[in-house]
Amino acid sequence: MPIYEYLCSRCNLIFQFFVRSSGAPAPSCPKCGYGELERVMSAFSTSRSSSAPFSGGSEPDLSGLDESDPRAMARTIRNMALEMGEDLGPELDEAISRLEAGEDPEQVERDMEDAGLGDDEDEGGSGGAFPPAAGPRRDPGLYDA
Repeated sequence: MPIYEYLCSRCNLIFQFFVRSSGAPAPSCPKCGYGELERVMSAFSTSRSSSAPFSGGSEPDLSGLDESDPRAMARTIRNMALEMGEDLGPELDEAISRLEAGEDPEQVERDMEDAGLGDDEDEGGSGGAFPPAAGPRRDPGLYDA
């Protein structure tokens, strides 16, 4: 049972879906409900080398991660992005650097929201901080198709 990635052109987000049946129709966007998602090539399947820690289709081992430690979370996000070949972009890179330096996560989040970079209704839309020309972002969730 594979995991497929689909792009919502309205949200400009890529979502991962756990597909239980090979004949299942394309899912709808979990954020806005748009029903015409486009299946895209998974970055996970195309950017790994045989020596990468996440290679072979296995999930990263996050069992020892302290979710209450913002520095550890930030390091993990940065390392996973590097290993996946993902560019975090300057805004998210700055936020992660601030968390790694020990800044208050709530203040970092407020600053991002004040700059128009938070989870607002227009995420990825025409008036948001991430216009579609910037390329799609990835939703961290895993959804059932």
